[in-house]
Amino acid sequence: MTGNNELKKITELQKAIINVLEYFDFFNHSLYLDEIHKYLSLRASQKAVFENLEEMVSTGHVFTKNGLWALKVKSLDVRLDNLKRNARLLRISKRMGWIIRKFPFVKGVYLSGSLSKLGANDDADIDYFIITKNNRTWSARLFLTAFKRIFLRNNKRYFCINFFLDENHLELNKKNIYTAIESASLIALYNQGLLGKFYEKNPFIQDCFPNFIPQKAYSFADTSFFTRIFTYDPSNGTGNEVTDNFIGNWIEKKARKIFKRRMLIISQTKYSDSEISEYSSGLWPNSVQNKVLNNYNEKKLV
Repeated sequence: MTGNNELKKITELQKAIINVLEYFDFFNHSLYLDEIHKYLSLRASQKAVFENLEEMVSTGHVFTKNGLWALKVKSLDVRLDNLKRNARLLRISKRMGWIIRKFPFVKGVYLSGSLSKLGANDDADIDYFIITKNNRTWSARLFLTAFKRIFLRNNKRYFCINFFLDENHLELNKKNIYTAIESASLIALYNQGLLGKFYEKNPFIQDCFPNFIPQKAYSFADTSFFTRIFTYDPSNGTGNEVTDNFIGNWIEKKARKIFKRRMLIISQTKYSDSEISEYSSGLWPNSVQNKVLNNYNEKKLV
């Protein structure tokens, strides 16, 4: 990394570029120009970023290959090796996303984790972030977990449903560089308009990344079979009020009770992370969030 004397010669934009590359260096993940520009903490044009990257290559601060940029040559080779694998996983994720969207109370399906950044390695799961109908977060988790255990034999390789949020409670509790990057890299598999609403409720993401252009919010009319069965809409008489209000509330309470007990136990292990509330359901048994943040805060250039 650059020494103290060399830091004096580096512009603020170059420091910001190094910070981005340093963050992803933790994962041995190199970036394309548009990705660096997207995660930059300063407002700048892509042209300015490109010109500074070229200058940093000439001074040995940054390496480049096939349009990728990184602080280490190894990260370039790792990303290039992952690209073909990621193309196949993306096709699988779209098919799985189509299945997930058919389940009761699912309002939006989004690809998250390493695959959403096209950096999934051999051991990576396909992670999904799911937005649910109001007051049905735990019910949606119940139905999808049952499907995974019965039909996929509990194999989470292509079906890792780790985070659920209620459509009326989309603001994230944890607001930091890690959650900002995870949010900004989401890929919509179903209901882009609702993703826009998620970004509206989390303005800290654009505060972190002023060059990031979030998806705009817009209404999405869902006419799927399960939505008609499980959702009551008094404005047009669709759905079944008894199913939605009585049975639906009962299922929600039971599901929340069942999952919370188990998730609270797992969340107490050393490397786990969780988000457990009435309107959110998230569990990451092998979370790297704290490791990434500690590494980033230690190495980032002020």
